[in-house]
Amino acid sequence: MKHILIVDDVTTNLKCAAEVLKDTYDVTTAKSGKAALQILREIQPDLIMLDVNMPEMNGFEVMERIKEDPVTRDIPVIFLTAEADKENEVTGLKMGAMDFIKKPFEPDIMRSRIEKILQMTEQTKELQNIAGRDSLTNLLNRRCFEKILDQPEEGKENGFFLLLDLDNFKQVNDTFGHVIGDQVLIKFARVMEEEASPEDAICRIGGDEFAIFIPGTYEKSKIKSIARRMIAGIEFEVNDLLLDTCDFKLSVSIGIAEKPEDGSHFAELYAAADKALYYVKQNGKRGCYFYHTEEGKEKELDEDNNLIDLLQLQRLIQEKSEQSGAYRVEYDGFKRIYHFVSRCMERKSQDVQLVLFTIQEQEHIEGENEKPPIEILEEAVSKSLRRGDVATRCGNTQYVAILMNASEENGTLVVKRIQKKFSELSGDGRLTLGYEMVSVGKKEE
Repeated sequence: MKHILIVDDVTTNLKCAAEVLKDTYDVTTAKSGKAALQILREIQPDLIMLDVNMPEMNGFEVMERIKEDPVTRDIPVIFLTAEADKENEVTGLKMGAMDFIKKPFEPDIMRSRIEKILQMTEQTKELQNIAGRDSLTNLLNRRCFEKILDQPEEGKENGFFLLLDLDNFKQVNDTFGHVIGDQVLIKFARVMEEEASPEDAICRIGGDEFAIFIPGTYEKSKIKSIARRMIAGIEFEVNDLLLDTCDFKLSVSIGIAEKPEDGSHFAELYAAADKALYYVKQNGKRGCYFYHTEEGKEKELDEDNNLIDLLQLQRLIQEKSEQSGAYRVEYDGFKRIYHFVSRCMERKSQDVQLVLFTIQEQEHIEGENEKPPIEILEEAVSKSLRRGDVATRCGNTQYVAILMNASEENGTLVVKRIQKKFSELSGDGRLTLGYEMVSVGKKEE
């Protein structure tokens, strides 16, 4: 039910209007302009009926305040007046009023005018929404996205601009045609929406290029985590869509710019993020990179993007087709065990923990007889796992383990034991061992 705010200093007028409208609309009343503005801080009605002649603050003064506030400026206003004053009507209409209704009001006329204005407002909103959306993905289009960045709402002056590009997308159109290509782009958009928060603005710039603006002040590690989750989710969904019908894989590259450090407007942020994206493309694709001008940062891309996180690991394990590229590992047997465990857990209420260990190297000093860090981790894992647990390498700096019949508390104990053994074996303190852990396959209560 639509909500109407009626503002009039005469109690009789308020009661009369409320009585006429109460069966069709939710009605709130205010006896002064000051009271109305206070109400508007808490609620946003669908329409305001505003008396022109009121003491202390007249209707035009209230209207000015309404139009100054970004939250209320688009609420339609109908002026109420007891005087047939053309000058007042002209003034009100120039200020943005939708109509004038004379007092005492005729119930049928008042209802019909309100209904018409509410219908017009809804149609305008629909047209504005259509005009600001990409027709294929229903994400924001570039024009609307630019407006959000160039005219930010309060509290959205800071944030991160992520520019995403789908690697090898041209091969999809060339191999399968544009119908399948469109389906891939729609999948891309849906994963972005799933990973984004309600405050984020998501846009299709054009073609296979997308962008998201994440407002707020965050550590770069947080934004990097969001970017990597998007990479994992998008790659899994679009490659799952193509299944085994092609001999290539799609991947995602992301360039990131920070607002206002790298720019305050769309054009500046887009240019910065585009340079960061170009760096990813020139260095093997598939990954994320922050725009910067400092020297000596070139290693960031390779160090970060050769690692996977727990979400990516789960998606890789669940993937139907063979994985190729930077994350390809020989763990088909491990995948079969994982699927077997998951199926068993559907029938039994039992905790199983999936753990991903990552070696973090503080400073690399290569010695003549130095044992590779992954071999140190392998030894620590093999000496610390319980009977029935399984584990395998996952690249050159990561190891993955399944801890059978282990609660989160028990799993943490096993992990701490592995970390302790790893620390003892590595010895000099230049290596640390991080981990992520999640329960898998447990039957829902």
